[in-house]
Amino acid sequence: MRKIDIPQGSYEWHQYRWGNVTGTSLGRALGTPKVQQTLMFEQIAQRMTMAQIDDLSTPSMDRGRELEPFARTEVTQATGITFIDTGLLMSDQFSHFSISPDGIFEDEQGVITGGLELKCPASKTHVKYIIEDDIPREYLAQVMAPFIMSDDVRFWCFGSFDDRNHERPLFIKTVTRDDFPDIKAERLKLRRFLIKVAEHHSNLSIAF
Repeated sequence: MRKIDIPQGSYEWHQYRWGNVTGTSLGRALGTPKVQQTLMFEQIAQRMTMAQIDDLSTPSMDRGRELEPFARTEVTQATGITFIDTGLLMSDQFSHFSISPDGIFEDEQGVITGGLELKCPASKTHVKYIIEDDIPREYLAQVMAPFIMSDDVRFWCFGSFDDRNHERPLFIKTVTRDDFPDIKAERLKLRRFLIKVAEHHSNLSIAF
């Protein structure tokens, strides 16, 4: 996979990921035919239009963005792993597949072998994550995405940070490739979805 070092949220970042399956949409790309179809319409529409900046913002989203650097520092202190910033990662195997991790880990050869997905949720949600002690179902595909993207990836951390929680401000769950035994099947499913999107887009372009 290729590392693109550009600021997340910038217009250039939106251009790179426009029309792509991303970490946040991967679950839909691997979903039921109806869910896949809706995503396909979105993907084709994006590929046929100019990139647009999603300016959707809520107080919780703004808070999450502000806390992310502090959360990354907390994870580094807790794990001893230094995660570095990056804009996004592009797949070498799949056209139109990219992810935007909250941190990556590179080995001595500069190969990306690990990374980080961070959330700064509501306090009750943070406690829920701690009690359940697992990757939240709604983020499971997002954490699985880098393993689908590259066989070099050995581990990925999911972190939840709540600075208001004075007892347990940080929750970390680390997964490895062994936690996703169906990677090959999911990779094939993604490939088929992307081929289908490309074919429908091509047919529309020819008709136009």
